[in-house]
Amino acid sequence: MHENSLLPENALLYESGLEPVATPAWPAPGEYALLGARDSLLVVDLHGDLDLATATPLREWLDSVVALRAPAYVVDLRRTTFIDSTGLNAVLRFRRRVREYEAGFAVVCAPRTVRLLRAHGTLDLLDPAPGLPEAASRIAGR
Repeated sequence: MHENSLLPENALLYESGLEPVATPAWPAPGEYALLGARDSLLVVDLHGDLDLATATPLREWLDSVVALRAPAYVVDLRRTTFIDSTGLNAVLRFRRRVREYEAGFAVVCAPRTVRLLRAHGTLDLLDPAPGLPEAASRIAGR
């Protein structure tokens, strides 16, 4: 990855201590996902709308992320603006696939997303953390 090719969104990764992970062989993530690494975690930063229109490419991209076989993954939903049942299903599918090979998994989200998870009945299953440090602690303590 060339320094000139960094997207403006990657500035957020650097500010949070994450380093972007190059993804040339993966399906294009679209405008809704970034991938960064921090302390042996792969952080999937999802943003924008996660809905029927984005679910198929998102699932394909998340499948390619699972194929990396990282020791732990964090899905960051704090910058999502909308999540419908198909978007939530993509996150749940990703969680299941990560857990199949016994990697760590955590979700980070904002209070508005906590309400959505509660309404969908997935709050206890995903048990979201408020930030990346808390998510890393939960994974380490599993």
